[in-house]
Amino acid sequence: MKINLKQKYFLVAISSLLLFLVLGFYVHDVIIRNLASPFQKREMMPPIFIAKIVDRINPSDKAKGLEELTSWQKPFPGPKLVLLNDVGQVLYPQDYKLDFDWTQIQKPLINYGFIKIASNRKRDMPPPPLGGGGPRFDGLFASKPPPPPPHMFENESMTLIKLDDVKNLYLLVVNDFKGPPPGMTGPKPFLPWIGLISMFVSLLLGVGVAIALIYSSVSKKVKLADDVITQLQHGNLKIRFPIARHDEFGKAMMRFNTMADEIEKLVEHLRSVEKSRSKLIQELAHDLRTPVASLKSLIETLNLKGKSLSAETHKEFLELSLKEVNYFERLVEDLLFLAQVTEPKYQMQKESVILASIIEDEAEDVSFRINQNQKKIELKLHLDEIKDEAIFGDLHLLRRLFRNALENSFSFAKSKVKITAQYDKAKNVFDISIDDDGPGFSQESLLSFGERRVTRKFSQDINGRLSVGLGSVIMKAISDVHRGEIKVKNIVNTNKEITGSSLQVILPA
Repeated sequence: MKINLKQKYFLVAISSLLLFLVLGFYVHDVIIRNLASPFQKREMMPPIFIAKIVDRINPSDKAKGLEELTSWQKPFPGPKLVLLNDVGQVLYPQDYKLDFDWTQIQKPLINYGFIKIASNRKRDMPPPPLGGGGPRFDGLFASKPPPPPPHMFENESMTLIKLDDVKNLYLLVVNDFKGPPPGMTGPKPFLPWIGLISMFVSLLLGVGVAIALIYSSVSKKVKLADDVITQLQHGNLKIRFPIARHDEFGKAMMRFNTMADEIEKLVEHLRSVEKSRSKLIQELAHDLRTPVASLKSLIETLNLKGKSLSAETHKEFLELSLKEVNYFERLVEDLLFLAQVTEPKYQMQKESVILASIIEDEAEDVSFRINQNQKKIELKLHLDEIKDEAIFGDLHLLRRLFRNALENSFSFAKSKVKITAQYDKAKNVFDISIDDDGPGFSQESLLSFGERRVTRKFSQDINGRLSVGLGSVIMKAISDVHRGEIKVKNIVNTNKEITGSSLQVILPA
């Protein structure tokens, strides 16, 4: 199942919040355990250390030294200190009563030697609350008080230590605490706020981390988009977004890449059009330079020397001038036609056309015009195979295609032109061949058929007309817009002699 961007970021946010809430509960628990433990151990000074202090305060009068030490201890909780002589008499404090039999214990014999004595008295404990222990607040949640530790109701702990004194004095250290056991404290009023604060901080951290993760993800894509757009601005039209995800960002990147492809095609087309336009202008300038110079020269000669020229020369100059004018006419017409056909937005006027009818009409028209000029060319038509077949195309363009092809064949033919048409069912195409018995194509013409020629030439027909050089270009352009193909070749006999030329037009049915 694919997860969209909204679901992904929602999961990131929820996961972050849950993680930090769990951490908040853990931190809260740790804080409460450390601050609100009902029974904390309190650090106590070792009894022997206390005995040595008593010896050092007043070596000569231990009772006064112990009294002074007790006065220091009053602000701080601590054990009760009792000074005894070797017969068990209490020297300090006077009101303390021993609850054990002095004669029944084995006293330490060496200085700072000690023994443990079990007392018969219990530790004083505060009475439990009515109802048996009410709720206790240790943070956010109330809980019942825990059971008292085992030592809470044990006998008092007493240590008897022999002092460093010639009178054999003893120090009795009694751990007798009034009130709660060591470290026992009531509920602290600030503890509930610790839980609230820890939860609030956890939520803030969770939201912050979620926002940081989402911002980091978006920031990376924004930076990538900025880099791609910057490279596009600097002319790198090949740059694209790497598609590694299929969420909303990935779809946007795919749409951007599609737009970039279209922009690249458009720019390449504009460059191609500009290049073609520049080339066309150069070719047009080249095509016009020579006839303009030739026509100018002829007119200047007729203007300056017209009266001195013979009638025959005068007529020849006029005929040459007329040929140049005809050349201009054909050149302009062909260039305009090419500009129209090769325009990217050119839309053909397609219709169903009987191909055999077009070829027959154009062949008879060209044959009639050629034969009117005292050049007898036999026309042979073999169009029965496509007699009733139709092609979907532009009637005007198809007429121009076969007119150019037939004019070229009739111009160079010596005695005959044969037109053969076939329908290839396997390829679903019409195959039309126009053969003549002329001199054939030169090797250069075979290689450059359909391309512009940089020089104009006199044709070898009876009229000696100037060739514009755009006939094959126009035929190729028309076949291209119909998704067809044109091929040319020379007809060769068994002796490998050229006996004519053949032009093959292949059009999809």
